[in-house]
Amino acid sequence: MPTKRTIITNSLIGCTLLVISFLALNLNVAQTYWRVTAPVYNGNRNGQYVALAIIIDNDTAADCAVAMLPLLTNAHSNATFFITGSTAANNLAALHTLAEQCEIGNHGFSHQNLNIADKNLISEEITLGGTLLSNLSGQAPTFFTPPNGLFNKNTLAMAESLGYRTVLPTDRPVSIDWTTADSNLVQAYATHNTQAGDIIFLHANSATLQSLAAIITNFLERDLILTSLGQLLA
Repeated sequence: MPTKRTIITNSLIGCTLLVISFLALNLNVAQTYWRVTAPVYNGNRNGQYVALAIIIDNDTAADCAVAMLPLLTNAHSNATFFITGSTAANNLAALHTLAEQCEIGNHGFSHQNLNIADKNLISEEITLGGTLLSNLSGQAPTFFTPPNGLFNKNTLAMAESLGYRTVLPTDRPVSIDWTTADSNLVQAYATHNTQAGDIIFLHANSATLQSLAAIITNFLERDLILTSLGQLLA
């Protein structure tokens, strides 16, 4: 029969092993997170380019996005259009028009907040959104931006494992134009303290459409050119 000392010793050894196992597990998780690439917040600071990213998450936004194309083309400017998969499926004509002229980005399937989603939902949103965009537009997106700019390390890890670079705006909240109809406020948001290499996110809506010409002019007067993420980050 084990002595009292033996029982205590074995208990201490067991507790020690549990603590070591717990620390090792958490260290392994931490190392996994360390390996995840951080989001891209800016590009080359030594050039003339500023990337413009336009969010399209509903039918009205799709129409506004198409209306932006002549303004960009006439100014020899460009943009990346981030489209949700559900919006793309419901607006095929707009999607094809945009894909013929501009870069398409993945904005998930149904605009879920991916900072609180489980791994399965994160995977479904990113995978389904990207698959629909690839199949429907003929252009395979390489950039991903999470809806509302909300993400966690699982979001970043999943996007990276699926071959995407996660992109977010430079030194700004995700976007102001989805909460205001004031085109002057949208213009100020897009142009204030902007410098070469910045990434500007805007929503495709009436306020952005009304302010876009003034935004483009502001940049051109400062020898800055609006372009796509692919161009900025090449």
